Parts: sequence; C-alpha cells; structure tokens
Amino acid sequence: MSFLEKIRKNTWLIFLFIGISLVFFLLDPNILLKFFSENSNVIGKVNGDNIFLKEYFDNIQFLKRFREAESDSSLKNDVWKLLIHEKVLTQQAEKLGIQSTKKDFWKAIEKQSIYSKIYDFQDEKGNMDLEKFRLYLKNLENLSNPQLEEEKNIWSYEKNNIIKRILAKKYVEMLMYGLNTSFIEAELNYRDKNYFSIIDYVFIPYSEIEKKYRPIKNYEIYDYIKKNKFLYKKENLRNLSFVILRSHASLDDEKNMDSKISKLFKKFQSSDHHSMIVSNQSERPFDSNFYLKKNLPPILQNFLEKNNKIGSMFGPVRENNIYIMAKLTGKKMIYNSVLSSHILISHKEAIRSSNQRTKKEAENIANKIYNIVKKSPSQFDSLVMEKSDDFINVKKSKGSLGWMKYEEQNDVKKLDIFSSENKKGIIVFTETKFGYHIIRIDNQKDLRPVYQFSIIIKTLVPSKQTEDMLHKNVVQFVKENKNSNLNTFINNARRKRYETIFLKTVKNNQWNIHGLNTELDKEIINWSYEKNRKEGDLKIFHTSNRDYIIVFLSEIQKEGYPIEEIKNNLIPLLRNRKINNDLSKMNYNDLENIAIHFSKKINKYCQINFHNSMIGEYKEPKVVGYAFSSKLYKTSKPILGEKGVFFVRSLKRFNTSRNPSYFSSEVEFLNAYLRRNVLEKLGDVLIGKSRIKDYRKNI
Repeated sequence: MSFLEKIRKNTWLIFLFIGISLVFFLLDPNILLKFFSENSNVIGKVNGDNIFLKEYFDNIQFLKRFREAESDSSLKNDVWKLLIHEKVLTQQAEKLGIQSTKKDFWKAIEKQSIYSKIYDFQDEKGNMDLEKFRLYLKNLENLSNPQLEEEKNIWSYEKNNIIKRILAKKYVEMLMYGLNTSFIEAELNYRDKNYFSIIDYVFIPYSEIEKKYRPIKNYEIYDYIKKNKFLYKKENLRNLSFVILRSHASLDDEKNMDSKISKLFKKFQSSDHHSMIVSNQSERPFDSNFYLKKNLPPILQNFLEKNNKIGSMFGPVRENNIYIMAKLTGKKMIYNSVLSSHILISHKEAIRSSNQRTKKEAENIANKIYNIVKKSPSQFDSLVMEKSDDFINVKKSKGSLGWMKYEEQNDVKKLDIFSSENKKGIIVFTETKFGYHIIRIDNQKDLRPVYQFSIIIKTLVPSKQTEDMLHKNVVQFVKENKNSNLNTFINNARRKRYETIFLKTVKNNQWNIHGLNTELDKEIINWSYEKNRKEGDLKIFHTSNRDYIIVFLSEIQKEGYPIEEIKNNLIPLLRNRKINNDLSKMNYNDLENIAIHFSKKINKYCQINFHNSMIGEYKEPKVVGYAFSSKLYKTSKPILGEKGVFFVRSLKRFNTSRNPSYFSSEVEFLNAYLRRNVLEKLGDVLIGKSRIKDYRKNI
C-alpha cells in the first residue's frame, strides 16, 4: 500500500488540512490565481493581516483529497475557520517574539506531523525514525509519477504549515507554564483508573417511573421559574426560519448549452486562432505558458499518454455545471535545470531597488554591457563585479544564480533561458520586474518536453428567462405570505416543495448559521439585529450563486432563555424531586424486595470503575461515586442518575495499581488533555476579540 493510501486509511490524521470541482483539479493553482484581478488576491483580514486567495484555495484542494464526499460549502467553511484560528494564534506568538528554529522544525515533524503516525516511518518502539523519513524524501525528490506527485504536494503543504503549528504550540506552552499537572493529580488519576468495585444493583428507567407518578404540570414549571429568576442568564437572541429557492438551469437551458458547446468544440478543433477563441469564449483567460508533464493535472497527463500531437483535443467534459475542453497547442524541448550567472541593471521603477536611475537609462547601460559581452564573453566575470546591481549574488557567488529549475519559475522571475535552442555559454538579454538582466548560461541538464494547452471553461447558468421565472416565484411567494405566521409561512413553502430551514436561534456575535452556511450568514444575522426589526419581518437575500433566501424573523428575544429550553432543563429537575419524595416512603433495606416491587431483576456481581463511571451501558458518575463511598453489603437509598433510578449494594472494592513508575507517562497524558482544552478555548476567546473581515462573496 502506498504512503498516500495509508494517509487515506487514517483520515483523522489530516483534520488540520483543508479542486473544489473538476476545474480545480484540471488547472494548476498558479493558473487559477491569474483568473482573478490583483485586487482579489485578498479574501479576508484578521486584525489587519491578510488572508490570501492562494492559501485559501490550496487548503481547499488539499482537504478535498481526503474528504471527497463532503460538499464544497462545508470544506470552504472548515478552511475559513482553520485559517482564522491559525492567524490569531500566530499573531499572538509573533507579538511576543516567539520564533522557530530548524531543530524545532524536525522535532515537530517527529512529534506533530501526519508522518509521525505512519508505520513505515516508525522504529520498533513506535517512535518516528527521522532517518527513514529523510530517505523517503530523497526518493520522493528523485522519482516522478502521478501518484508521487500527490505525495509531493502533501509534503509541500505540511512543510509550509508546520512552522505555524510550532509557533502556536510554543505560544500555548508559554501560557500553560505553571499550569502543568502535578504528581499528586497523576497519582489520583492513576488510582481512579485502577480502583474497582463489585456491586449488585437494580435499575428503573425514568420512562417507566413516570408512568406511575404524576407528570410535571406547566404551572409547576412557571412557579419554579418565577421563584428562581436569578438562576437564568439574560441573553439577546433571534429566531430565524428560511425558505430557499435554488437557481438551477432548466432542461431547455441544458439543451441549448449542449448545442453551443458542440459547435464551439468543432470551431476550436478546426481553428488556428487559439488564444483569440479562448479569450472570446472561455470564462478564464488564455494561458500561454508551457508546463512539464508532471506539473499538469493528472487528467491531462493521462490524455498525453495517447494524444501528444499538436492539435489533439480533450473533451468536452461536464462536471456538475462546468464544461471543459482543451486543445494541445504547443510542445517544445527545454532544459529543466540551468546553471546561470547574471549582471543586473536596476532602476527606480524596479522592485527591491534603491537605484535612482530612470528605466531608460538602465536599458541603455544594459544594452551597452550586452553588446560588450556578446563580442567578448571573457569580460563577463569582471563586468559582474563592476556593474551588477545584484550586490548579494556578486559578493557571495560572483553573479551566479545557481541551478534553476523550469518548474520553479514565478511571475517575477520569468527568464527565457531554458529553451533547448540555447547552448552552453550563450549570453541572453531579458527584462523582469527586478530590472534588466544580461544572463550567461553556464551549464544545462535534464532535457524534457513541455506542453501548452489552450483551455476553454464555460459554466451552465440559468438563462434570463429561467432567472426571471425564479425571481417572479420569489416575489409572488413573499407577497402571498407577507402577513403569515411562521407555521403558515413554512407549510406554504413545503407545499411548493421549496427547501426550508426551521427555527434557528442566532446570537449577534456569531458568524455562521448552522444548516445554512452561505457567504451571507453574517449579513442575515446583522439584519435580524437592526433596531427597526420586528417579529414577522421578511427579507429576500440573493447569494453569489444566484439562489434566493427568504428569511422570516419569528422571535426577538431581548432577555432570558427561550421558554422551551427552560422547560427542557427544569422537567428532569422537578421530576427527580417528585420521584425522590415519593420513593422516600419505601423500605430500602432489602434489594430483593425492591426488585420485586418494580418487577426488575437484580444485576449481580457487576464490576465498575471510578475513572470511567460506567454502569452497564450508561455513564453514571453520581451512582458510581455512591457505590465507592457506601458501606459494604448495605442497600442504598434511591440514587437519581442520568438515565433512571438506581438501588446499589456494594460487595467488594480492590485496587490493581502497582509501583509509581507510571507517573511520567500519566503526567504527560494529563498535560496533553489540558493543552487541547486550553487551545480550543483560547482560540475562541482570541477570535471573539479579533477584527475579522470576510471578502469571500466578492469572488
């Protein structure tokens, strides 16, 4: 079984990892980013710090590999929450000057990473063997196939994110300093785990007892609430219900789209104007870049196995409402690795430049140097030292850029030096955002083909006629139900087979509405808390994916808990009081008589443990506590547990604990439990006090 499959078998390992559809698997993430304007690269802010579109999509794509059955909206919300938690914790760590080292990195790989749980990387004691893991990474780097590419992506993701986990862990550990578990706590916890009692008992479920005794009346509940108002915290709440009309293309829309796609495919297949057709027809711009086969999505890698001639067509395919077709429009040979040196001439418009010369002056200087070294290549090294503005590389390596890989280029460092037409020793002239470069190719290796695909993506959307009909239905439904009560509103929607969500209680400070999960959740909550709102108000919201949400504000509760919630909490309390009062008249001395009275059998010689508090199928800490503190062989009074009434007779108690060599592991276990609880609560507190902005609806 491959490493990737082992991770899939242990999906709980990747709960920290967060495309969305075939489109996101078909296109490289770097290409996806180009589809959005520069201003759309930021999708949110946490206390002024940006959350970038790339990290959002990278997390979604990663998690999608392991949670393929889940909806896109669920993955998006999980990723959003993860990024916010991650941001607030690292912000706090950075404020305190907390840093990570290389030693911290490998220790985190050994203790915190997903790899530490994989059997292949463990020694005979179950600890992670870093030498085995480093050998795996070395082999991963040298080999190439679609399966390994996915494993490389997992390692890349883990490597980039482990630093954030280190900072968060250090921050939490710093806060927990002095809050560690003591040896006495460890001893008590260990003793509880190994302390047992043997009991006989009779159990009567509350459901059976309630049949024999008078049920709780409403006036009893209201009397108790009136006498104990101080027990109930006041809270500002809103009750909302929803009717959702989804935007779906009609059958006629689908037929029309299929026809258009078929015609477009034929036109695309026979035309040589690829960039023009993509620019005019696709929802995504033309990408002129060439890619190594291994860097293409698996679906195109498989396509190239049988179709590697220029002009070969892929598709059209449809995934949900997205149509995709692609044409192989370019193929050439490149050196994947090139060793080069350069002379940089910068100017005041270049990035990372302190030079005040104009761009035109820089171009003139660069051209003169280029003409000199073309005629006399031997002068290149001396001119590097005299003229280059890349002071770091001049001092360290005499202008050498080192070995560069074709696949590692980015938009800032696009250098046309990888072409197979370039020979070793050739000198080329190019411009980047750093300025003008005179580049000498010192060595080349790894000759490979690269491919260019022209891709057309079109989304099936409802036609204007379909959209108009949906809008008409929404307006008509609101008009008909403007003065309806909640039940009528929901029932009328269900008769029309509209989607409904009934009675969601929301707080002003929450971000999501459970069960709705849209980019408009916070906007809807804010609307419900506006000063002029009144019970029975309706509001239509229109989502980015063209769905309509009709919101019904059924209750404005400015103080106190909902009466139904109070009832649910009070009924067990009042019931137990009544049962206890009635049972107090019975004779408890004989467990056998109690069993006969209630027509129950005696559960004999049952072993219970103080640590897990289980009696049979139920967790009953109150009952277990009594069993360990009562006198042996004496039948208890009725004990009102979680699930029913118990009568207990303790027969024997014993302890199986041994020498205190367990203390260190017990302390470590309790500390880990404490750390998890602190981290969860700390994250909620920090988020509650953070300034969070969500721009996702803009994309």
